[in-house]
Amino acid sequence: MKSKKFHQLLSASTLSAVIGLGMVAMSPAFAAPAAHAGHHGHAAAPIAATDTAYLLVAPDRGFLGNTELQDSFDVFAKGRNAAMVYTTDDRTQTSVTEAFKSLVKAGAKRVVVLPFFLSDADPGYQRLQAILKDPQASAGAAIAWSQPFGDSYFAVEMLTQRLKGISQPKGRTALIVSTGAVDTKSQKAMRDDVERIAKLAADGLDFKAVKVVVNASNEALKGELEAAVKGAERPVIVPFHLGKKLDGMMSFDASLQAAAPKGVELIEGELASHAAMPLWFGREANRASTLRPEEIGVLLMAHGSDYHWNETMINAIKPLTSRYMIEPALSMADPIVTERGIRRLEARGAKAIVIVRVFGLSDSFKSDVERMIGADVEAAAHHAAMGHAMANHGGHGGHGGHGGHGMMMGNQRILSSALMTSVGGLDAHPLFAEALLDRAKALSKDPKKETVILVAHGTSSNARNAEWEENLDSLTRTMRAKGGESFRAIKSATWREDWPDLREPSIAKVRKFVEEGQKDGGRVIVIPARTTAQGPEKRLLEGLTFSHGSGFAPHDKFVLWFEEQIQTGISALGPQDRSNGHHGH
Repeated sequence: MKSKKFHQLLSASTLSAVIGLGMVAMSPAFAAPAAHAGHHGHAAAPIAATDTAYLLVAPDRGFLGNTELQDSFDVFAKGRNAAMVYTTDDRTQTSVTEAFKSLVKAGAKRVVVLPFFLSDADPGYQRLQAILKDPQASAGAAIAWSQPFGDSYFAVEMLTQRLKGISQPKGRTALIVSTGAVDTKSQKAMRDDVERIAKLAADGLDFKAVKVVVNASNEALKGELEAAVKGAERPVIVPFHLGKKLDGMMSFDASLQAAAPKGVELIEGELASHAAMPLWFGREANRASTLRPEEIGVLLMAHGSDYHWNETMINAIKPLTSRYMIEPALSMADPIVTERGIRRLEARGAKAIVIVRVFGLSDSFKSDVERMIGADVEAAAHHAAMGHAMANHGGHGGHGGHGGHGMMMGNQRILSSALMTSVGGLDAHPLFAEALLDRAKALSKDPKKETVILVAHGTSSNARNAEWEENLDSLTRTMRAKGGESFRAIKSATWREDWPDLREPSIAKVRKFVEEGQKDGGRVIVIPARTTAQGPEKRLLEGLTFSHGSGFAPHDKFVLWFEEQIQTGISALGPQDRSNGHHGH
């Protein structure tokens, strides 16, 4: 079983580094805290060191490949105590040791290692781990490990976008080609990791097959490619690697072009120079930080409707906006709306984001949101690291009301330097029940003669609708236990309102409830078990007399529920600095 590091990391830091090929080349900022000249000779202000530094370690790709990665790293390294090392041969030990000494000299007590490798079976990564088993290599600094780049959703999304650019994928075989192995053992282990990435990247796309080749020697490359595409219809080769790139001609991609079977399409693309690379570096730094309250954003994700519905939902959480940085994203987990909210939170300084899903069921759009923020990918990487079977990525729950999904598989994941997590779903939460009971009490005149009927949207799936009905039963039990026992009865049903063949029996059932509740001088109160506002009750119960309530929000108990969800999400993000005692914005 492979070992991977998912250590909890701490703090953030400063200073920047200029990296040279093969060894660590540091700017004067590492030698002394005085002002120094930047890349273009401009004077730079001195930067104070802090406890935590960052060491990016990557495969040695040669001059062009290394400098392309350095360009991305420099964006991240600005304002941080950071350095970069390329793994080569036995000389790598000296490079690593010198890098740690420099980071410690600049004030680091803890160094976060950022392994830019597609697989922890990469020989370069293995060399790094072996070096850092020696306590002297770290110059006395504590070591915290980031996950390898290949375990991140960034790696998957970069490959997904490349696959999505292939024309007419139906029936085609995509051949994902990587490199970096040095023998049969590393070749097999790396192939396992690249296959995991490829399977996730192609999920929802229409390829007939996705195959993986991890090359260990140029001599074998031509035969490996020919064997992999044999018998395939319109095969396409997709490079996905951190292989050699000495210059524009001497590179692994050039070797691929030379070795590709005649007539087989080859897609161009790069990893190390991808525009999203600084985001990955930044996210790992955020993961390593002790989050301050003002760095945590909250995304309100709810169904959305017309202006008035939207404003009602937004205003419902206004009591929390003095303590939390909140942005609305009202839709059924639409990726465009969700990304817009995330970008607004980033612009406000969020380094971590809690997405609160305000839907009827806890699994409503959960899978869709987790895919958007890459949680599905990183859960799969974690399971693989623990030696378990890869997590099942099917079975999307769908919106508890509509039974659909907020997005189709294959849509873009949202790449962000912010840590992101998702919580929510009302289910049969006691605060939901208490708020609905308050709605009924506000309309009540003589409880012992009144029947309260909870009605919910429902869904097309019988199994999913049964979940709704179970939650409604639980809500009615809580309502009775919290003071609703004075009512003559509390009943519940789902409308299944969007599906005509299912809707009619449900309408008949609820109308019968109303008619029975009116017997013997009785009175009926209909309460929509919804996130806010009302449903189609007036239309579906036309001709019957009843008092009509509204859903959960706005209500003081909705505010309590929403804040409870925020705190659950914050707890999942990692350590927080609570020294100022509130989330002031």
